Amino acid sequence: MSIANAAAQAMLSDALLRDGAGGNHIGHLELELPLDRVIKFVSVGLPLLLVSMAFAREISIGPQISCFPPNNFTARQAAYVDTYCWDSLMHHEFDTDGNFEERSLWVHKIFPYSLLAMTMMMYLPALIWRFLVMPSLGSDLLFIIDELDKSYNRSVRLAQKFSLNDNKDFIEESLLLTNH
Repeated sequence: MSIANAAAQAMLSDALLRDGAGGNHIGHLELELPLDRVIKFVSVGLPLLLVSMAFAREISIGPQISCFPPNNFTARQAAYVDTYCWDSLMHHEFDTDGNFEERSLWVHKIFPYSLLAMTMMMYLPALIWRFLVMPSLGSDLLFIIDELDKSYNRSVRLAQKFSLNDNKDFIEESLLLTNH
């Protein structure tokens, strides 16, 4: 069994077997390569970091956009104007020629939520891999390793019989094995 274990480790050397002090490595296959983990960390972790920074900024500093109420407004009236400006998703201002123009603030308001949606879409392939592909692939690999182990054990028994018997008995036995 130990030689078959070493053969399986050599065959599956693409980080499929966990490193560790445990004796039974074959029961626990690693089917996710280290580069896949890095890509998943960057593609999911970076947008989550940006979303958390956007929400932390919103909580700690206040709203990202503030309207400029007239000076004669009270603090409550100014807060109402800011809230209305943020909720209406429009920014009203005068351009350099003195003309009145409106700009949509929808992009600023929806940005953290779009990052959350992108994060979920980036994590979807990893979930599909983990829950749909890994179980069948792991069972197939364990079956192959088990068959290699059985084949190795049969060849060891055959070699032991060969060393104990003479050549004539070995040839007859090998012919019987190939005919069946």
